[in-house]
Amino acid sequence: MGILEYKLEAFYLAKEINVLKAAEKLDQNLIGRRREFLTYLLGPKAFLFIFSFGALVFVNVADDTKTAIKRSLTKFLMNPVKKIYDESYSLREYEGKFNVGDDVADLSAISIEEIEITARVLAQSVALEYIEDLSDEILSNIETAQGELQKTSFLFKNTKPIFQLIAQNNAIIQFVISKLSLLDKPDVTWEHKRLETLFSQLADMFELRSRFRNIEYKIGFARSNSEFALTVLQGERGNILEIVIILLFIFDILIYLFDKG
Repeated sequence: MGILEYKLEAFYLAKEINVLKAAEKLDQNLIGRRREFLTYLLGPKAFLFIFSFGALVFVNVADDTKTAIKRSLTKFLMNPVKKIYDESYSLREYEGKFNVGDDVADLSAISIEEIEITARVLAQSVALEYIEDLSDEILSNIETAQGELQKTSFLFKNTKPIFQLIAQNNAIIQFVISKLSLLDKPDVTWEHKRLETLFSQLADMFELRSRFRNIEYKIGFARSNSEFALTVLQGERGNILEIVIILLFIFDILIYLFDKG
């Protein structure tokens, strides 16, 4: 008897997937429905997971089927990404064995729960790739915006891009915590020690927590720099306002003296 293997392939497609509409419209065998993801049975030992935060995970699915499903889900994508983000991992069933490696995990038994946990971690990992790129882009944009502010005359300085970057920073952290649920363990792990161990080791192997901390640091650094730039600009505006008031006062005195003369 051959080794039972499940090949998982994750794709990050958009900032969000409307799983409610996907569940209604997608013509596939829906076998699991939760708030944050859908589970489909596509064939013997073949599955599809659709996550609301924008990721798909295929399990033992042929390339032509993957392409067709991704095409059919296009209408349910919100803010699709332009770059391709993908990642793969495998599960193998070996009796009496447990080992989580870089590319494959060997488990003594594989049920839908093990597949679901692995799919979740892989989906979170591929979504983090997008967030990491976005964080680097924000840092670069802040540097550019600050450079433009330094070169521009005070009267023409536009603070709107800085405010937009601050808002984008906050949105990223909220997305990672609330949408990705990166800091939460899957519900199924609370009742089964083996599933908790699998989740913990997979999360460590894909460095989910350390990558989140790195993103958090970058976003915090970007926020600090943005807020500092705004503070400096507000100070400049306060100084200019004081000068304008003094000049108006002097102007009033001059007019008064001129009229007296």
